[in-house]
Amino acid sequence: MFNSIIETESVEHVPQSSPPWVWVGFVFAGAFFLIGVTMVLLRVDEATFQVILVPIALAGWIYWLVCIHRIHKILNELTANRYPYTPGEAAAKHLIPFYNLVWLFKWPTELSNYLNRKGRVQIISGGAIGAMLLLSLLLRWVDGAVGMATLFGVTMYISAKVKKHVTALKGVTPDQLPPLPDPRIFGRPVDNPINPAAEVVEGQ
Repeated sequence: MFNSIIETESVEHVPQSSPPWVWVGFVFAGAFFLIGVTMVLLRVDEATFQVILVPIALAGWIYWLVCIHRIHKILNELTANRYPYTPGEAAAKHLIPFYNLVWLFKWPTELSNYLNRKGRVQIISGGAIGAMLLLSLLLRWVDGAVGMATLFGVTMYISAKVKKHVTALKGVTPDQLPPLPDPRIFGRPVDNPINPAAEVVEGQ
């Protein structure tokens, strides 16, 4: 009975949800950079600068939460909702002041441990992922575009690992398939002009 419980918990299901389009985040980062540089060259006043750039930064942050939600939705579908964190929880806890700094390390650690434990892909430790996410948030105070690009760069890495895990779960990947047979072996066989069996019969 105990073994059956372990087997049930280890079973994974192919998720129905598709990975998030993380690359859209780089569009926000690029827009932030281009508009910021343009406004500096035009010597736009600080108030106008904030009015235009803050909404872009906010939109990028919201879209990042959408990506985190989608990644955890896939993890929950993989485990038939046995994964420790729900999609809503994974995204919403980033909005809790002070605790969000802890959460930056907590969910990546769980995700990293899960993927490495299953063995279909190898991903860096959750602590390293959390450190890079924290760095991206700190970079926002130096350069908003760089911070946003770093944030989505780390997220793209995570999403790619989850996608690779799902692909491996579905079955053999094309690069693992054996080479195709030589089509010539399916050609019409050449007639043998000598029939040993017939000669033996005639000799008798």
